Order: sequence, then C-alpha cells, then structure tokens
Amino acid sequence: MDSVVGIGTILLIILIGGGVVAVVRAIVRSALRVGNLASVLSGVIKKADLEAQTTPKSLSSAEPLLLDRIRRDFPEYNPELIRQRVVKDAKTFYESAQAGRCLYGDGISDQLRERLTSFLPPDVNRDIRVHKAALAAYDDASEDRVLTFQAAASFKDAAGTVRQRRLILKYLAAWSTDTVTGVKKANCPNCGAPVPIVGSKVCQYCGTALKVWAGTGWLLTDLRED
Repeated sequence: MDSVVGIGTILLIILIGGGVVAVVRAIVRSALRVGNLASVLSGVIKKADLEAQTTPKSLSSAEPLLLDRIRRDFPEYNPELIRQRVVKDAKTFYESAQAGRCLYGDGISDQLRERLTSFLPPDVNRDIRVHKAALAAYDDASEDRVLTFQAAASFKDAAGTVRQRRLILKYLAAWSTDTVTGVKKANCPNCGAPVPIVGSKVCQYCGTALKVWAGTGWLLTDLRED
C-alpha cells in the first residue's frame, strides 16, 4: 500500500512539475511575443518620427478656384511670380530666426516688422528650405484685397534634427510700398480723387480709365507658423 502511495506521489510531483514547466514555457513564449510586439511598435514609432521629420507639411491649394476672381481685379497677376515671392519671404523668416533679427527689406508692413522678433522660432540652426507654396484664400469682400498663402518649410535645429513647419503668409494689395509709410493710396490722374480700391479699373468720380497695377505692391502684413 505504501509503495502504491509512493508511486502516486512521485507521479503527482512529475505532473505538477510538468505543469510548472509548461506554465514557465508559456510565460517565456508570451514574453517573447510581447518583446517582439514592443520591438515592432518601437520600430513603427521610429519610422513615423522619421517620416514626420523628413516629409514636408501638406498644403491645400485653392488657386484653381480663386484665379479668375483675382484676375478680374488684377489682369496682369502672375501666379508663379507671386509664388516665388512667398517662397522668398518664408525663407527670410527662418533666416531672420537664425540671425536673431529682421532681415526683410521692402515689401513688409511696419507693424509686422516691429513685432517680428517677438515670435521668431528659437530653434533654427541651419539647412533652411522652403519646399513649396500654395494660394489658400483671396479676400475681396472690402476695399482691401488680401492674398493668403501657405508655405511648407524645414530646417535643422542645434541637435541636427529636421523640423518641418507650415507657414501662413498674408499679402495686402498696395499701389506701392516702402519701409517708412507702408501702403500708399493712388489718385486719379484726371480729377485727382483718391482711388480707394487697389485694382479699380475706372475712377468712381469722373469715369477715367485707370491703370491696374499691383505687381510688386503686395505688402506682407501677417506671417505665422500654423
């Protein structure tokens, strides 16, 4: 009888031991799976971070919808020319941040120039690039005519990390601009009356045909990171 009990005890121990081993193996396999999953997730996160660093911000262009309206006011409006201007202004913004001072010449309002240094990004170090620019809006609801553009830009910070940014730039149509007085209004060459709307084709007082002009008179009045 005792021998039977002894054999039963041994078998029970073996079964228990086998069960423990099985449990341990299951835990190990689970840990390995979790480890693999963590590794995969880590890889996905790193890949997403890398893509965020190297992929320019997306832009939404409304130019096909707005171009006819703009050209009704400004028949000589050149989309490519103004886009080049936007790219240049966007790059100058980050170059100003790199230098720690305003580097703009003409074509910027006094108000924007005065407050520019208060919101220059602090982490611009090198490799400034403006990838593209796109027309986002055209406001002609009042006497003023305002173009709103988006620009996708990037730069490297002091650690060498690429930073992708999106800028919003607004331009006010002006007959002419300078760095002192900003926007200058025009007068009718016939009767001398003021012309309130840039892009007007006829004097509202005497009916004289007016030269439509704003080619270099787009004044940068607002700029910010989106």
